[in-house]
Formats: sequence, structure tokens, C-alpha cells
Amino acid sequence: MEIRMKMLVLLLMLLVVVGCEDNGVSIPQDIPVAQLQASPDTIIVEGRLLCLSTYMWRDFQPISSPDGKPLIAIIYVTATDTARLPSSISADAVWIVHNDQVWKFWLSDESIPPSELKPNRIVKIAREGPKWGPHVYVDVIVRVVDGQGNRHWLRAPNQWIGRTD
Repeated sequence: MEIRMKMLVLLLMLLVVVGCEDNGVSIPQDIPVAQLQASPDTIIVEGRLLCLSTYMWRDFQPISSPDGKPLIAIIYVTATDTARLPSSISADAVWIVHNDQVWKFWLSDESIPPSELKPNRIVKIAREGPKWGPHVYVDVIVRVVDGQGNRHWLRAPNQWIGRTD
């Protein structure tokens, strides 16, 4: 009986440790705004020059509540050449900065329309963001992870939050 109890305690401790890692269960780490905004707008990862672009909006269509739906952000990490990106390069988290406020979220691997897929880019989505704007500019910072697990931050300044009606 004592062995079972020890195994149960060990299992629970393991679950707590795993639950605290960057696995999408919690939110990405806090990073000071100044550090986020100091991130470069191009980075070299595994020999490839990468840049970031976005498409963001809030939905105000008649089926939405009067103050609109939360922010949706599509994130494009694109190599400046046209060769296929290695599958070892990924993007997993986003920080969006509006004035001195930061929204951070794990990026989703949800289904992307075929028209958005290109061999030299990664496309990710973040949903349920804040109700900033629309018609405001924000800075977007994405964490890119290489095949060795190294983390790189990539910034797209002055990104527009649009509106759909």
C-alpha cells in the first residue's frame, strides 16, 4: 500500500511539473514591453532570413455583440527566399503590444486555407484576443523556435487591426 501511495505522489508531482511547461496549458511568459519592442524585424534561423507580417481584425457583423468580437490575429513568418522552410522551424507564441498593454497567447495550428499556405512560410492563428480598436496600430512579436529548441523573437511594428462588418 505504501508503494502505491509513493507512486501516486510521484505521478502527481510529475503532472504538476509537466503542466508548468510551455505546452499551451498556461500562457506564455511575461516579457517587459521595452524588451518586446526591441526585438528585431528580421532574424536568421537555421540559415534562413525570416520576417513577420500579420492580418488582424475584430468582427462587428450583425451576429456579433454590439462591442464586437475579440481580436483574431493571423501570423505569417516568411523566409525572404522562396525555398521550403525546414519543418524544424516553428512559431509557438505571440505578444501583441498596444500602448503599454500586452496580450500574450499560444499560437494555434488550426486548419489554414490552402491559398494561405506557401512553402517558405509558417502560418499560425491566435483567437480570443482583447477588444482593442479596431482601427489602431499595434506591435506584434512572435517567438520562433529552431530545431535545437533555441528561441528567437521576431517583431512586426505598426500592424493594423481592421474591422469586419
